Amino acid sequence: MTRSEFLFTAIDVLFHPAQNYRRYKGIVKEKEFAYDESRPDECNGEIYYDPALLGEKKLPVVLNIHGGGFVKGDKKHRKSLCKRFAHHGYFTVNINYGLSPRRAFPVPLADCVNALNYLTVLAEKYNIDLDKVCVTGDSAGAYCATQLVSLANSEEQRAALGIPEFKVKPALLVSFCGPYDLIASIELTKLPFNLVWDIGRCYLGADFGLKKDFSNIKDYPYIKEICPSNFVNGNWCPSFLVMSKKDIFCKGQGEILAKLLIDAGVETETYSSTKFIDNHCFHMNMWTKPSKECFEKVFAFMDKHLKG
Repeated sequence: MTRSEFLFTAIDVLFHPAQNYRRYKGIVKEKEFAYDESRPDECNGEIYYDPALLGEKKLPVVLNIHGGGFVKGDKKHRKSLCKRFAHHGYFTVNINYGLSPRRAFPVPLADCVNALNYLTVLAEKYNIDLDKVCVTGDSAGAYCATQLVSLANSEEQRAALGIPEFKVKPALLVSFCGPYDLIASIELTKLPFNLVWDIGRCYLGADFGLKKDFSNIKDYPYIKEICPSNFVNGNWCPSFLVMSKKDIFCKGQGEILAKLLIDAGVETETYSSTKFIDNHCFHMNMWTKPSKECFEKVFAFMDKHLKG
């Protein structure tokens, strides 16, 4: 186990009880499915929904992608979050995907596209609206969700990475504390025990050989494609970016992406926490005032675009 895997495993174990205590009456959780039969242990998901809503009209969809520093994490640590989306009237699909170092870039992104495309299979059984799909995630999952929007709107990027074609395209992005310029994040973030280097070498791939002083990072073959911020254009879907002003992992990244989106004419809203205690992925601390305010604004944005 690498040092970054150890760190993010510890985070999940320590914070799971507090972040998953919420219960939502009447929400159904369906058993796990595989969206890639060749790797069912990695490429799987689960469904949350309110059965009372399925028969009325097509339900808008949320595809949730967990965080974990690209190296750890699991959908089980986001069950209360997904029940919350379902309780608010969304058919919620919560997925796992290939993790590094076993699956380096761009494999996790291809997995997420395959999961998004699997919604066409689910639509054969459930009354869901494939034209109203929100992609969301936190931290590394926020990065993946943002890359889904980027890839769906840039044939150049998709072709360069050999990513599958999209059967379903995101209609909305809700991104929580993501690193959108991954190279800048690797270069600028300061963490003890060479953790940033460890995360970077895992995700970029061991074959690349990222140096500990990052002096060769600009030689990475996917230096442009690894950053969704490089492919912002006016075709991006409406986006809501959640960020922490004091973020220890990706400070300033949300503000930069928000400006790029606004300059490109993309409808964009943001929410920022300001205190150090409300740090990276503060929204998961659902009992706090910033988390409550954040979700109030997030749901207003989602409902405006997906429930009309």
